[in-house]
Amino acid sequence: MKRLIITGATGFIGRLLVPEIIKQFPKIRILTINKHSGKAVHLFPFEQCEHIENLQIELIQRFNPEIAIHLATLNGVENCYSCIKPMIETNITFGTELLNILGDCPDFKLFVNTGSFSEYASGTEQICDAYLYAATKSAFRVLLAYYSRLKGFKYITATPYSVYGGRPTVKRLMDYLVDSLNAENPVAMTGGEQVLDFIHIIDVVSFFITLLNHPTPFDSIQNGEEYYLGTGTGTSIRQLATMIEDISGEKCNIQWGGRPYRAQDIMYAVAPTFDNQGVIDWKANISLREGLASFIQNFKKTSMFNY
Repeated sequence: MKRLIITGATGFIGRLLVPEIIKQFPKIRILTINKHSGKAVHLFPFEQCEHIENLQIELIQRFNPEIAIHLATLNGVENCYSCIKPMIETNITFGTELLNILGDCPDFKLFVNTGSFSEYASGTEQICDAYLYAATKSAFRVLLAYYSRLKGFKYITATPYSVYGGRPTVKRLMDYLVDSLNAENPVAMTGGEQVLDFIHIIDVVSFFITLLNHPTPFDSIQNGEEYYLGTGTGTSIRQLATMIEDISGEKCNIQWGGRPYRAQDIMYAVAPTFDNQGVIDWKANISLREGLASFIQNFKKTSMFNY
């Protein structure tokens, strides 16, 4: 029986991931760590789950996990003064305190970090952070490597590209595009020339399931390995809008160039899936057209932001 810690379980990916883990591994035990545990209690009323608030050290050590999946993060679009402190607290301080605790758990073996494609503004050959958010994610990697050496556990980083689908907790690019269909007023967007790799959230979840399914991930996975969670295919935002129109039979009402690009905006971000190693036998399976059709249908049926 695996004992698993998940941070950020109530976020975009976690909401879908936790129930799928329970479905695939009914004997697993999961401890979620949250700022406030009430939401997790409501979302995951499973007997396999326990929910605690941030860094209740004695409970984490008593749980003695084997694996941690670290999804908790705080993103910020702009480098505003007010967002600096909470972003550092969430993306660096919280994660570092967690590593310090986990390193003293006798059975802890693997830390699964989540990166950001915005850490690679100039390609995956080297870190080159596009935004302050990306810089905090990169800073945490240095601390993660340090604790791995100090405490003797392994770590990997899973870097999702442009994730869509599911029930977003905040409004994302895809939501704005679909929301613009036959809209009375145009939605102001950039020039739409960014080429991005759109991956369905179900494919992202399948990566973590595949990892947990591996019989000996602790022994065979190379320490510090990075897995790029994307399809390997790029689509510009303008091409994406055209595809949405074709699938829906409606017209996107978009003011292209109505808002400026961000400073250091990433104009090309496609996952180098050929770099993924063979130990975790995973790849994205949902085509963009298939995923969009499902997303548009669900978007029209229900309010996406009602919780």
